Amino acid sequence: MLHESPAEVLALPIAPTIKSHYILPSDDTEFKRLNLQNQFLTREVCDGKLVYAPAELEHGDQILESGTATGIWLLSLAKVTPPTISFTGFDIHTRLFPQEYPSNVSFLQRSVINLPDEWTEQFKIVNQRLLIGGLTEKEWKKTIQEIHRVLVPGGWVQCIEPCIPSNTDVGPNTERMFDIMRTLMTRNGLVYNIAELLGRKLSKSGFVNVQTHTVPLSAHQRTTEFSHRTLMEWFFAALKPGMLAAQLLQSEEEFDTLMQSMLKEWDECPEVAWSWSVVYAQKRAAKDSSATYKFCIHM
Repeated sequence: MLHESPAEVLALPIAPTIKSHYILPSDDTEFKRLNLQNQFLTREVCDGKLVYAPAELEHGDQILESGTATGIWLLSLAKVTPPTISFTGFDIHTRLFPQEYPSNVSFLQRSVINLPDEWTEQFKIVNQRLLIGGLTEKEWKKTIQEIHRVLVPGGWVQCIEPCIPSNTDVGPNTERMFDIMRTLMTRNGLVYNIAELLGRKLSKSGFVNVQTHTVPLSAHQRTTEFSHRTLMEWFFAALKPGMLAAQLLQSEEEFDTLMQSMLKEWDECPEVAWSWSVVYAQKRAAKDSSATYKFCIHM
């Protein structure tokens, strides 16, 4: 059975004002990019596993995704798990939500820093990908606290974020583009080095078994298929309106020239890479629990 209208979960009250610092677009091009990006990161960063954290799913479990965007991660996981497991995805924007989805999947508009009280200790897994472009330092702290609250004891959170280097060592054009990106993020209160900070933040919020798995991916070679280079090119192109609006570049022509010069440097530098980290951690289990969790799902 497929939904063609909002699920019952959408009846939950929505915060009157959801403030967004998000610096990427929410249009049809972004819909396509996010889906390809999600599939690529699952394959290359998570070894093909939708659930990278060592979590065990049982009938009746509930799964939550923060910043669900197109919902592709939830829908992919729902295809390979029993219908007795339920999935909820939420985002501050609804434009990218899928129009059809199974009856055990729900989508709603919500901010991760203000989750419903009734969600306390409800979810076995919370998945979150690429909120580097949407959360401020203060909001990251609140986000981790809220995720900890809504997880069941013994539940797992997993996050994927890019490791944006403070210095690229590739060439002057690449360094200038990265510097503009870091400046744009900093002006918006965003944390461009969240990947290296996230593990410590999770530990400070009471999580245990905190692990970080980091994978360097090259952007040197051009290919006809979606690759890490494609992902990075699309990412910078998506930042273009924000860079121009902030007057970090004076014109589209200046951006385009800088972009092409940067790509030329990538052609000439085999070492050019951008690492990605999947950070996962467990909410402390109940005292009478001694279970060992291991559950891997492949695309």
